Amino acid sequence: MMIKENNWKSWLKEGDQYMNGMPKPGKTSKFGTDIRYNMLSMGLESYVMAILDFKDNLPDNHTFSDLIFGLEREIDLDPELKDRILKYESIQEICSLDKYTIKQPTEEEISDLHGAILEIKDLAHQTCQES
Repeated sequence: MMIKENNWKSWLKEGDQYMNGMPKPGKTSKFGTDIRYNMLSMGLESYVMAILDFKDNLPDNHTFSDLIFGLEREIDLDPELKDRILKYESIQEICSLDKYTIKQPTEEEISDLHGAILEIKDLAHQTCQES
């Protein structure tokens, strides 16, 4: 009998910690939009990894695109939610030596991405339940 690792629990907890560090919508933050973007990105990665680990699957990489495409292999993802997340991938493109880009996201972008990651959070908590 094979015993399944519960790494997904750690990923889920980590995602919750990143999201709990985010200010509530409408509240001011001591962090700039660049730091909040990184926190949201880490939250996204953690939640997607929780789902994929729960399903015994891994993404090809950890860019927004790779995480979302990995997620789509396992669950039906709302196309609008997918588009909302992927449109913010270009804010930081730090995985390529040829195309290294960091932009300062706007408050509106952070707010929209925050809402999208909250939807991914809900998906992760619904999907990752021990049976």
